[in-house]
Amino acid sequence: MEITLAKPIGQRGESGFGVLGRGGALFGRGYRALVTTGRWFVVAFWIAAAVFVSTQVPPGDDGNGDFGALLPPDSPVIQVEENILKQFRVPVLSGTTVVLHEDGGLSRLARADSYLWAASTTKEALDDPPPPGPNNIVAAIPIPTGINTTTVTYLFLSEGTGISPSAFIARDYAAHFNNQPEARTYVTGFVPAQAAQSRYLDTRIGLFEICSLILILSVVALAFRSMAAPLAVVGVAGVGYLVYFPLLSYIAASLGFSVPNQLKPVLLALLLGVVTDYCVLFFSDFRDELEAGAGKYDGVRGALRSQAGIVAVAGLTVAGGTIALLAAPFELFRSLGPALVTTVVVGVLLCLTLTPALMSILGWRLFTVLPIRGSRAPKRLPMKVEDDGAPSAGLALRLLTRKVPAAVVAGIVLVLLGAAAAPLAHAKLDLSFTAGLPAQDEVAEGAELLADAGLRGITAPTEVMVEEPGLTTKRSELAQMQDIIARQPGVARVLGPKDWPLESPRGIVLSENGNAARFIVIFDSDPLAAQAIDDALTLRNRLPGLARDAGLEQSLVSITGQSLIAAEVSDLTRESLFITLVVAIVIEMFILTLYLRAPITALALLISSALSVAATLGLTTLVFQDLLGKQGLTFYAPFSAAVLLIALGSDYNVFSLGAIWGHRKGRTLRGALLVSVPRSARAITTAGAILAATFALVAIIPLSTFRQIAFAMAVGLLLDTFVVRPVLTPALLTLLGRLSGWPGKLFLPRGSPEHPRPTGHYSHAERAGQAERTRDGGRDG
Repeated sequence: MEITLAKPIGQRGESGFGVLGRGGALFGRGYRALVTTGRWFVVAFWIAAAVFVSTQVPPGDDGNGDFGALLPPDSPVIQVEENILKQFRVPVLSGTTVVLHEDGGLSRLARADSYLWAASTTKEALDDPPPPGPNNIVAAIPIPTGINTTTVTYLFLSEGTGISPSAFIARDYAAHFNNQPEARTYVTGFVPAQAAQSRYLDTRIGLFEICSLILILSVVALAFRSMAAPLAVVGVAGVGYLVYFPLLSYIAASLGFSVPNQLKPVLLALLLGVVTDYCVLFFSDFRDELEAGAGKYDGVRGALRSQAGIVAVAGLTVAGGTIALLAAPFELFRSLGPALVTTVVVGVLLCLTLTPALMSILGWRLFTVLPIRGSRAPKRLPMKVEDDGAPSAGLALRLLTRKVPAAVVAGIVLVLLGAAAAPLAHAKLDLSFTAGLPAQDEVAEGAELLADAGLRGITAPTEVMVEEPGLTTKRSELAQMQDIIARQPGVARVLGPKDWPLESPRGIVLSENGNAARFIVIFDSDPLAAQAIDDALTLRNRLPGLARDAGLEQSLVSITGQSLIAAEVSDLTRESLFITLVVAIVIEMFILTLYLRAPITALALLISSALSVAATLGLTTLVFQDLLGKQGLTFYAPFSAAVLLIALGSDYNVFSLGAIWGHRKGRTLRGALLVSVPRSARAITTAGAILAATFALVAIIPLSTFRQIAFAMAVGLLLDTFVVRPVLTPALLTLLGRLSGWPGKLFLPRGSPEHPRPTGHYSHAERAGQAERTRDGGRDG
């Protein structure tokens, strides 16, 4: 006989508001009455909020192109750079480079034109200074390349000039060379690269949004065989979209932080995924209630009793995991914390209020092919139940609830996850905005041209400064120092005192006060990628010895440049990731322990989630760094993925453990697993697959960074959904046995009956199941 298994409401409530005691129960009843009886008020409130927020709150700014601003002012690299600017009149650290190139060699006229155009531009800025403010060229400095096919000019723009205006001004400067028909001009450097990335983001974000909506509509429609359910999810997500981004701008302006525009797809994917996940959970329970004969209002209240507390706690775990970013020493990541928390809070509030209000309005029409009056809600076959009172779980699940198979499976999964995490040991981080661009982009083409000429690092050279009283008189020692630096790993060329034949210092490579000299070091690889970073760190470590070898043992030697800034950002990222994950795990441990009242279980689940995240990052390293040949991962890609996966992993811990703990009364642990896992598996799997697919769509943006994030998030969520939750979690709980409920006694001892005891009140679905069991038993008698 096929029957529907019952779940006592009292048991279900303990995983929701009931855990808070009598006050929580009163609050729960009031909340359920508000979103059902006041359903039209709730809908009207959210529509009004969306209209008001989206029309009254101004959009935020996307920041500026000052790469050094990533570091704090007291950074040693920044302090050396400031000291160099005091000692020398002409700067050489520029984020914007104009390249003039001709394959067969530039004519003398073209080369002269390049130098004269730079000189006249600089002279004009000096003789007739532009008014104070951004968007002006203050200097154009030609840099010797030593080859006749290419000239390079650094552009320096007035303070406050943004990323996009910098690229536009540089292209306008380069348009002067259109009179050279055989030559080609390129605008490259990390500032134009950031502008190009923003351009790709702006042109593809709309496609990402459309594809995300199509994905949600398709998957939810297939999951519920309904047209109304996916439209309801999209409606809730649309309201969240209209409220969230203007609200984030307002909060950012109020709290004084900024969120990079490049992270908008990640925030949007998180918002859509959270809303869809929670809607799927509510809809699934609501459908069960309706199919058991409940009225729509009782069905909504039953679904809320079962899932509202779980959704609230799940949202709290995600918020807790992301708010841990405030502990990061890197300001960029600290500012990301409030943005992610705001995403989750908006999503949870919407799902706890607007979603049940829509369920109360639509009722059974939510699950029909067409939500019209003449249609009828589809009926599903009731769930099969075995003699032990548990659903007819598959053989795999029944084996996982036995000690020996559970130990074997858990061991295999842990070994595989550990093997997948192994490449993480040699993962490298870099900041190359250019490397993330499509190969056919103009900025990337210009950089590749310089790489072919062995001058890739000229777009962001490294500066070495030597200080000593009367240093400029030691020309031979300085020339020897220049030759020694030129022989260091990765160095393509060095410009310095040896290239300055005049006696007068002029403040270019020799300071006018005679006490300092500098060397312009050009590496042969991308100056913001992993190889140049390693070469710059090697040079920094060797500098004291190199100075002694050159006879400058009394001199003070210092080094700066974008490669060193990238190295410090990489170190800060690693430190921030470690601190953030530790704080996040502590927060999640506290929340899960309080919710489950089982610290050993909470710890085991968090360890498994952390190992899953490590495996994900290891696979990301394997694919992008080892197989695709990237020098390293973009610094914020693995960071963002790791923090989100830890937070969302705890979210799914609440989903799965909430279901298990909700069936614990009157059952052994094995019985609770056999009852709860089949019940919750479909909703959790659907939710996880939608979230993974939503993040996978981030790869629509044709930038390497977003593809790294998309890969890491999709793989991590799929591992969590199809390996950790359905396989590793039951196996670990089986191995823990009664310790899983320690220090309390949450489950019956082994050997006790594995069917629920009839305690508390029952929902419509539960009463239907109990009645069917009684009839079945009578017929058997």
